[in-house]
Amino acid sequence: MPLELRIEITRPGREGIRLAGRLSEDGGLIKKPVTWKLIRTLGNGAKGGEPVYTDFQPVADIPLEPGNYRIEARYGSVSTVKPVVLAKGQHLSLTFVFNVGGLRTLSTLGNEPLPGPARAVHKAYAINGTSAGELIATSAVQGGLMRLGAGTYRLESEIEPGNTVTHTQVTIKPGILTSLSLDHEAGIAVVDAPAGVPWFVASREKNWRRSGIGPGVLTLAPGSYTYQDNDQTRTVIIVAGERTKVRAGD
Repeated sequence: MPLELRIEITRPGREGIRLAGRLSEDGGLIKKPVTWKLIRTLGNGAKGGEPVYTDFQPVADIPLEPGNYRIEARYGSVSTVKPVVLAKGQHLSLTFVFNVGGLRTLSTLGNEPLPGPARAVHKAYAINGTSAGELIATSAVQGGLMRLGAGTYRLESEIEPGNTVTHTQVTIKPGILTSLSLDHEAGIAVVDAPAGVPWFVASREKNWRRSGIGPGVLTLAPGSYTYQDNDQTRTVIIVAGERTKVRAGD
């Protein structure tokens, strides 16, 4: 991770370390909180040590005794570790370049807002780099912001409660906010079970099952399902873009 380092000479007893971050090399200082952790260590500071400072703020200016330290910094999904040596009569200013961009995600159903009480869960998986294939960030808020390191990601959107999933690929650039809308092809199952009555819905084509009690609403991928309540069972066909009332007595 790129790092800007400035060393200032100060009087003994006024030593310290100032920590800040940038989204990109040519960007301004980050104004949102960054997670900072400072650990006093022996040797090169790679492992072990005693934590002397932990906070969550944009800029940290910490008075410290001269010695060996390890800085652990995190912004969004990006983290870094940097060993430093603070000499007597020095004040160090370190600015980390996180190379982070923003991703706002919004999920729709047939290009319309999601029906209540549905919610979308967005997951970003790394496609390249040492973290390829790993889940990097999750957001369950419509229009929520995920702060991701520069790179290419597989973005998945899953609507809950239900079983519909859609995905796309997105490239994140440092200091740039990207907004995406992911549209689902699905239908709405309105469960018309009496209050207090248990029920379940299971896909006849995939390994998926959901249970509940009383009335409910599910967002389902098109296909054939089995529905049961009060020991009565029926087959339900879900069509994209349509609302289907589901009850065992039909």
